[in-house]
Amino acid sequence: MVVTFFHFNRLRSNQVGRDISKNEIFITNMACVPAIVSSYEKVKDDYGKKNTLFFRYSKDFCFNCIFSYLEALLAFQEDIGKEYVWIFPAYPDDRGSRAQLSNELEKFNYRNIPTDSLLVPSFEGERKCYFAWINSEGEIDMVFIPDPNRKQYLRQFFLEVKQKMNRNSEKVFE
Repeated sequence: MVVTFFHFNRLRSNQVGRDISKNEIFITNMACVPAIVSSYEKVKDDYGKKNTLFFRYSKDFCFNCIFSYLEALLAFQEDIGKEYVWIFPAYPDDRGSRAQLSNELEKFNYRNIPTDSLLVPSFEGERKCYFAWINSEGEIDMVFIPDPNRKQYLRQFFLEVKQKMNRNSEKVFE
């Protein structure tokens, strides 16, 4: 199976797929990627961090799915460092939500961002969570929209992010 992550080429305003394994193509919801990138461009000065992976989801998502993604992300965070991972949930700005996020995300860097600021996309009537890698220029470089039925691809995405991080650190030390 081939897992394809989308790199976004801002100069050409198009998507460039990156295959990282060796079988058939697995692409979901690629129509959401330009909207995600465009939405991020509007808020990157407020929320953007360079060389950072962020996870975006909203309160109405399947709790078990989000919990499993957060568990996987926590293990990845332990490998790469907390400073390189951010969670951007979209919850109501009320006392109950603040308490819930504080409890659920206590091991992460997080910031609650309203959906009207940073998109939580819909595809075919279903809202989608996503991961995005922000490169050393502060631009979205990769987007991954996970499929709850194919969680093994999330590990592959994390490996790709780690490779990008290693390449970036090599440039610093040259």
